Amino acid sequence: MKIFKINTQAFQIRNSYFVLFLFISTLLFQTTGLKYIWSLLTISTFVNLSVLISLLLISLYVIQGTSFSVITWKRYLIPSIMIFVGMAANIIYYSFQNIKIVTQLGNTLPWLYCLSIPYFIQKKAINIQKLWKWYYYFFVIINLLSLLEYYSIYLGNLNFKFLETPYGPYIVNNFSWLYMTPDGLPHFRYYACFYEPGTLAMFLLPAISYAFFYKKFIGLLILLVAFYFTFSLGGMISLFLLALIIIFISFAKNSKFLIVSIFITILMAIVGWWNLRDQFITEYEEKGNSSELREQSFVRTIENIPVMFLKYPFGIEQAENTLELEKKENYIPANFIVGYYVNTGGFLALLGYLVITFMTLMISIGAVLKGSLLKEEKVIFSSLIVLFPFIFQRSTIWESGLFALMFVPSILHYMNKYKRIF
Repeated sequence: MKIFKINTQAFQIRNSYFVLFLFISTLLFQTTGLKYIWSLLTISTFVNLSVLISLLLISLYVIQGTSFSVITWKRYLIPSIMIFVGMAANIIYYSFQNIKIVTQLGNTLPWLYCLSIPYFIQKKAINIQKLWKWYYYFFVIINLLSLLEYYSIYLGNLNFKFLETPYGPYIVNNFSWLYMTPDGLPHFRYYACFYEPGTLAMFLLPAISYAFFYKKFIGLLILLVAFYFTFSLGGMISLFLLALIIIFISFAKNSKFLIVSIFITILMAIVGWWNLRDQFITEYEEKGNSSELREQSFVRTIENIPVMFLKYPFGIEQAENTLELEKKENYIPANFIVGYYVNTGGFLALLGYLVITFMTLMISIGAVLKGSLLKEEKVIFSSLIVLFPFIFQRSTIWESGLFALMFVPSILHYMNKYKRIF
């Protein structure tokens, strides 16, 4: 059943009200901290529970009632099912010991989004071009307002309040917040409405790519200023990679210029690295405990995976919070996101996650190398390539429903179009 064919007429499709609801609720109640800033926790709980139940029903319909190509099953649907089942089974099992753990089923939401997307495509209820446009405007507006508040605090504005959250203490303004250091002062790094500056930098990259390819230069300037004040080393490395991909795409307009484009990109990479390497190395060393923790997380994940599969093939015992979870035997630190899936969903979730992420990366690289991409495809595939390195932090774009809503339709289309390659 060919439901992944995308052409110019597809972009005239209107997003259904439910898709718009998913998009807005994902930004407000799952991706950002606006639910804390605007005191929407009760509404957030109700909305997320409604989304969970709705998407679960749609996912069951997709799995049982619709036919797809073999490649869609093998490289997308089955891996997504494995992640969801692995995580959900582990959480439900340990919920019988502590009912409060059942709330962690919300962590499976991104994969229910993924399983539901084929339904929205089939019903012609999703228009990713418009979703990308609104994503861009959301980030321009929220960062413009947040930057004004960021500067106002250091200029003596006292119009903020203290807020304790499960993620730590924050100093909160109208649209943004800053983490509060132990001495009671606001952190110097820029958070906007996100939980960590590095996470904000990650979500800014797709918006920056969109602004460049669609020539939104005023918005691009605002986004780059916001990006700079995150002081995210991982973000800077990915931004450098994005610049190289943009250079490659700009020159590789057709196959005749492919070799020339590769040569120019490699040359620019060497020149850029030669001029920026000292800055990158210095900033990495200044990270101190943060960088060491990420290195240890990666090493411990690789070392513990064989042990985990023998002792906890379905994931370790869950706990109400991270502090309690860290006390568990063989707990793998979640700074390397792969370890998170081993902890939460065991072998099923790990294998499914590796298939999904590497399939996404290979399709994106293949699409960029082939060239002849539409504007939205340039944005989508360049963004996915530069977002991949973020798997070395706590959460990535794959842990957000935005991945399914904004990226997956193009991935499925490209995967089925060039199935002999992928």
